[in-house]
Amino acid sequence: MEQPRTGGLQKKFFIALLIVGILPGVAALFATYLYSTHSLKHSIGSSFQEIARSTAIRIAAAVDTEIDHAVQLASIPLVIRQAVEIANRRYAGRSEAEVRRLLAAKQVAWSKEQRDGTASPMTPTAAYLKDWASTTGSYVRVMITDSRGALVASTYPDAPYLNANQEWWQEAMEEDLGTAYVSSLRLDPPRNEYVFDVAVAIPSKDRDEPIGAVGLVIRRTVLMDTIFPIRVGKTGHGMLLDTEGTPLICPVLPPTAHLIHDALLNQLAHNEPLWLVADDDAHGGHNSIVGAAPVRFSHNLSTSSLGGERWFAFVRQQPEETYAPIYSLLFTVGLIGFGLVVVLASMGFVVGRRIVSPILALRREAEALQRDVASLPESASSRHAETSPASAQFHTGDEIEDLAHTFHAMRSALEDSLRTVKSQQAELIRREKLASVGQLLAALAHDLRNPLGVIRSSAQLVLEAHQADAVKKEVARYIIDEVDRLTHRINDFLRYARQKPPEPKRIQSEAIAQSALWQWKAQGGHERVKVETLFGENLPALHVDPEQVKEAMVNLLINAREAMPDGGLLTVTTRAQADGRVEIEVADTGCGIPQANLDRIFEPFFTTKEYGTGLGLTNVKRLVEDNGGVLEVNSEEGNGSQFVMRFPPADKS
Repeated sequence: MEQPRTGGLQKKFFIALLIVGILPGVAALFATYLYSTHSLKHSIGSSFQEIARSTAIRIAAAVDTEIDHAVQLASIPLVIRQAVEIANRRYAGRSEAEVRRLLAAKQVAWSKEQRDGTASPMTPTAAYLKDWASTTGSYVRVMITDSRGALVASTYPDAPYLNANQEWWQEAMEEDLGTAYVSSLRLDPPRNEYVFDVAVAIPSKDRDEPIGAVGLVIRRTVLMDTIFPIRVGKTGHGMLLDTEGTPLICPVLPPTAHLIHDALLNQLAHNEPLWLVADDDAHGGHNSIVGAAPVRFSHNLSTSSLGGERWFAFVRQQPEETYAPIYSLLFTVGLIGFGLVVVLASMGFVVGRRIVSPILALRREAEALQRDVASLPESASSRHAETSPASAQFHTGDEIEDLAHTFHAMRSALEDSLRTVKSQQAELIRREKLASVGQLLAALAHDLRNPLGVIRSSAQLVLEAHQADAVKKEVARYIIDEVDRLTHRINDFLRYARQKPPEPKRIQSEAIAQSALWQWKAQGGHERVKVETLFGENLPALHVDPEQVKEAMVNLLINAREAMPDGGLLTVTTRAQADGRVEIEVADTGCGIPQANLDRIFEPFFTTKEYGTGLGLTNVKRLVEDNGGVLEVNSEEGNGSQFVMRFPPADKS
């Protein structure tokens, strides 16, 4: 049968060129992607690192500037230091209890004035502070306190009078002179806006101890003005965060809307500027390139400044925008490469067509030759005349054209040879049939001649009147034996000539063997033969024609008896093989079969017996094979023979 076609040669040629073009293109795209991604990451990462570093410098500069303002304010001798010194003189000569009662009374009076709306910081210091703070809109409140934390002056009347319990005052007064306090961002409830505190100590004339403190409450806009201008493309921006992972300033999300997770924070929190590729940038981006840098202040800060944390500048961009140049490059390169592959494949298609066309013509020649062979010898000449001009159409100018002419010449010679072979084949078949019929008739005539001669002579003896009854009985017995022999021979010929298809049934191998033994014993002549049966237990059933298999086994039993004319052991065995097949074995201890005859015992009309037809084992083999079995023989001359019929088990269903 012709194998299913997987595709024409032209199609395969086209696909091969397409693959040859695509695979290098894909490899080039992949290499381009890796190289471009590596280069882009380093380029953008270095840029983001530099932006983060410059942002950190700007943030530090903004905070340092505010600290400088506070230091300058604390150093003004007449307006600030003198007012603080006057306030401190109230405590001279008083006990601690008296100082507390004084501060409590002042606190009550200040609270009443705040409720009445008559609270007014002490002028002219307060007036100076207002003028000083008005130069910029960054201050929510500016306060001056004395050595006890009592308010000396403030730009707004809502300032608390006692500030000794405030963190900014404690940090400013308890740290060494020259150390500033900067708080983290916090929400200022009265104005509902984010602010941060800057506080420094007011030194004495001798600058050996603090006599008060300057506290600045500064709007977040001071820091935002340094962050918001940082834009990278459409989605890239800078932000300020602390080591708690809190985004203090983010142009995209409010501070409470998101946190920097620990994994990213651990990567960012270093003492030097850096860039990295973040799996999650806390803004919904994955594999984002980010830059970070620590914020370093030029002033010494107290230990509690910034909430005990550190500040970092952080720069990120949406990965889609970051990698957009790579995707654009890959798309362009891929589009150009695909176009080149299509052009190359199209050229291959055209070239393949030129190669395939003559091959298809040769195929048509071969198909025509096949039809001619099927119709020889009647119309071969006419078909040859009709199809022969096809070879003249090959004008490729290469080896294929030479092949076409050679093929055409070969076809002509082959057709002539096939016509001769066809005619000779018919003659050989006719002769073989005649020879087979002659051989069959010769064998039949040989087997019929002797019994008929015996029957004729025996009949003449019976006709003689003077013969005794005992002689007549013996002659009658001879006649019956010869008739049985003729019947057996004729049955062999009929079995060979008429091959009846099997009628399979489900049956056990033991039942077939028992039935064959009963029929064989009924024929007699087994008096000197000892029969032994070895039937296996729980054998699978067979799906065979019981009569045909029994007939084959009876033939084997008869052959075994004839091989032991002086008696012997006949063994009938049924057993199962490891693969599930069932065997029925007939073994004898007779004369055996010569090694030279083992390959011919199943041939029709082959026999070593003077009275045999040579069809017994031929019929046995055919009956076994018609029922799906296999017949095997093992024999050694002088030691007996073993014939094994092996059948597959019946389906369990």
